[in-house]
Amino acid sequence: MYISMILPSDCYSKVPVGINGIHFLSAQGGIHVLVFLFVVFLLLAGTAWAQITCPYTLLDSPEDEDVLKKFYCETDGSKWTDETNWGSDTPNNWYGVTITQGKVTELDLFENNLKRTIPSELGMLGSLTRLDLGSNRLSGEIPSELGSLGSLTHLDLGSNQLSGEIPSELGSLSSLTELGLNRNQLSGEIPSELGNLSSLTGLGLNRNQLSGEIPSELGSLSSLTVLDLGGNRLSGEIPSELGNLSSLTGL
Repeated sequence: MYISMILPSDCYSKVPVGINGIHFLSAQGGIHVLVFLFVVFLLLAGTAWAQITCPYTLLDSPEDEDVLKKFYCETDGSKWTDETNWGSDTPNNWYGVTITQGKVTELDLFENNLKRTIPSELGMLGSLTRLDLGSNRLSGEIPSELGSLGSLTHLDLGSNQLSGEIPSELGSLSSLTELGLNRNQLSGEIPSELGNLSSLTGLGLNRNQLSGEIPSELGSLSSLTVLDLGGNRLSGEIPSELGNLSSLTGL
């Protein structure tokens, strides 16, 4: 970033007072200089976080901060609605990021104009408990690597343009309580592995292009209160096992 350092002509005293031809600033000129430097400071402070150089390549055993920088580049971060402080020295101050004991625990970038694809490297954020990327413009497939986020309790990828099948690996997220994949372009069958999510209270798969039968394994989700499968291309009978969902309040 280049800033012209040309000062107003009245910053200098019109009286040639000085030593060896070196003119000192008048009191009025000094005030002008201070104002000018203050403005420069504000300009630099306003752009201080724009320091992530894309594309960003991860090295072996990357830190959480490196994974976030990769995510920023892969989702067109410079065009996010809010990218406040991303790239600054303190990731805990990055918009949408929560860090606990040096590890990223939450990434909440709901409705923030994210584009392109979700990088598989997000699966490296092993301490992540909340991932909310809903209501953006993300496309491509859901990375199966997200199934490695064993601490995840909330996963919202709804209202995007995601396609392909739902990864069966998501059935490994044993701590998950909310899963929102609604309003995308997902296809294929609902993975029976989702029946392993024993802590799940909300499952939203509505308004996709899912086909095939409803897996009977969903009847094992005893904590489920909301199940929304509408707006798909499902066929076959409704499994009787869904009658076991005694906590269900919305279907």
